[in-house]
Order: sequence, then structure tokens, then C-alpha cells
Amino acid sequence: MSGVSDMTRRAGAIAADPRKRRLGYALLALVLAALCVVPRPYVARAKMLPQDASSIGLGSMMNALGAQLQGLAALFGGAKQPIDLYLAIARGTEVTDAVIARLRLVGPDGYATQDAARVAMERKVDVHSLTGGIIEVEVRTHDRKQAEALAAAYVQAISDRIVALSRDRVERKRKIVLDRFRDASRKVVASEAALAKFRRSNQLAAPEAELGAALSIRAGLEAQLKARQVELQTLERFQGPDNAQLQAVRQQVASLRQQIASAGEPGRDASGPNVAGMSQISGEYLDLYRNYRFAQALYEVYARSSEEVAVETLAGETASDVQLVEAPHADPDRKYNIPAVALLLLVLLGAAFTEVYAPATGIAMPFRRQQDRAP
Repeated sequence: MSGVSDMTRRAGAIAADPRKRRLGYALLALVLAALCVVPRPYVARAKMLPQDASSIGLGSMMNALGAQLQGLAALFGGAKQPIDLYLAIARGTEVTDAVIARLRLVGPDGYATQDAARVAMERKVDVHSLTGGIIEVEVRTHDRKQAEALAAAYVQAISDRIVALSRDRVERKRKIVLDRFRDASRKVVASEAALAKFRRSNQLAAPEAELGAALSIRAGLEAQLKARQVELQTLERFQGPDNAQLQAVRQQVASLRQQIASAGEPGRDASGPNVAGMSQISGEYLDLYRNYRFAQALYEVYARSSEEVAVETLAGETASDVQLVEAPHADPDRKYNIPAVALLLLVLLGAAFTEVYAPATGIAMPFRRQQDRAP
């Protein structure tokens, strides 16, 4: 405790002496000024642009295949990814570990542990976004070659990570689409077979044509019946009961009524079911036909989506998902050590306050009060 008290008294004595105090300010400012430029810091940077499907021409190819593919691409994750996602990938632990392993930063000539290397990378490397969705990697060290090597390693690690995640996403999409495509194919075959079997067993054509033909036949019979009934009423007014023409019209009316009555009873002949028979099976027939059309529509959708996945897989193999906008390089301008600059400004501000502002305004500093109390 006595040693600390002696040091405190000596510091107070130096601060109370204007010449020694100003000399201390000058020496401290000179040391900090030297530390601002020695050792010289270097800043290396690289700029990269993650690509989406539209940037490599995939969107135009998909438009040629059908409008449904845009919705499917968004559903399965094919839409453009936000820049925040790429930043999260670039700042992730996997990228940092890949850089550490690539440059062999852990070992006898590097950091002692993996955690120490990660902490050092967090201090030296800054990954941020720029206007236009560009990702910039900025490295600040006191070794020019190390800064450029770190920037290049980060660019390669980020690119590899994004490509790996993109391939995994495409592979999952391909598996889902192919599974659904196989299910849709089986449904089409099953529904088509059920519809064909029902047609053969009931001697039916297409539902619209079959029901329309049956209804047109019954409507024709009813129209003929009404016309004969009007003719019969006219003949009964002017002809006797034994008139041959009247008897013939009566027979025609009876025949038409019999035909309409037989059409009302469910039945079948060589040409297929009549109107009543068609009414009984039309519901089941339409259900089968509707299932077939639905299965066929699903088959067409997943057939097109399988083409979309195939083209996206091909595009991922032939084009990189990350475009290098600016290669890793060191800035040509002179850089300064920011902590030393901040301390130098603080010392200059303190000197200006104690030597200029305080005397001019009459502020009593502690060391001045101590000097005044001294005998």
C-alpha cells in the first residue's frame, strides 16, 4: 500500500508541475502518433454476388414450360433468397472453420486452440452487405499477405457453403417432385383403367355425349307425342269414330306413349342403356371421369415440375451460385491503427482542456488545488 501511495504522490507532483505535465503530454502524444502508423495495418477486401435461378437464365427457361412452374418454384424454395440469408451463411461457424482448416491456423505456428482462432477471425474479418445484394469481405491485419490470404479463403469458403446448400436444396426438391410424379403416374393409370372398365361394362361413350344423346331421344319422342295429340283432338272434332285416319293417329299416340313409358323404365338394349338407365349410372360415371381428369392434371403439373428440377440441377452443375465481383486485394491507401488514433485524440483533447480551456475559464483542476496548498 505504501508503494502505491508513493506512486500516487509522484504522479500528483508531476501533474502539479506545468513543465513536467506538458512534457508528459508531448511524450505520450509522440508515442501514440508512432503507434498510429507502426505496425502498418493492411485492409484486404473482396466482393461477391450470390446468384439465384433468374440470374443464370433459369426463369426464362421455366416460363417456356408453363406458368404453374413459377408457383412450384416458390413452393419448393426456388424463389430468390434474401441477402440476410447469405449474410448468415457467410458469418456462420462452418465458414470460419473452413477458413481455419484451409489456412492451418491452429497448430505450432498459429493459434493454440480452435476457439482462439475463431475469436481472432471475428476481430480481423468483417462480412457485410452492400447496395445491390453484394457481399463484401473485409480483413484487417498487420500483414499484407495474410490479409489477402484470409480474404481469398473466406470467398472460397462462402462460395463452397452456398453451393453445398443449393445442391442440398435441389436434391430435396428433386426427391419430392419425383416421388409425387410417380404417385401421379400410378393414379392416372388406375383412374384410366377404372373408367375404361366402366365404359366397357355399360357400353358407354364420353359422359357428355352419352347423356346428351339419351336426353335428345326422349325429347324427340315427347315432341312427336304432343304433335299427334293435337292432331288427334282435331280429327275427333270432325271425323267419326270409325274413320281410318283417326284410328291410325290413335295407334301412333299409343305407340309413342308406350315408347316414352319404356324409356322411363331402367333398361338396356344393344346400343346401351336408355335414359332411365343412364340416369342411374351417370353419377358414378361422372365421378370416375372426374377422378381421371384430376389425376391427369396432377400428372401434367408434376411432369413439368420434374423438368424444372432437371433444368435447375443442370444449371447448378454448369454455373456457380456465387459470382466474384471483385477479387481479393489489399487497399492501396495508407491505413492507421484505429485504437492508437483514438487514444491520441483523447490525449490531445485532455491537454487542450487542462492547458488551455481550464486556465481560460478559471476551472480549478485538482492538481492546481494541490499546488496552491503546497508551502
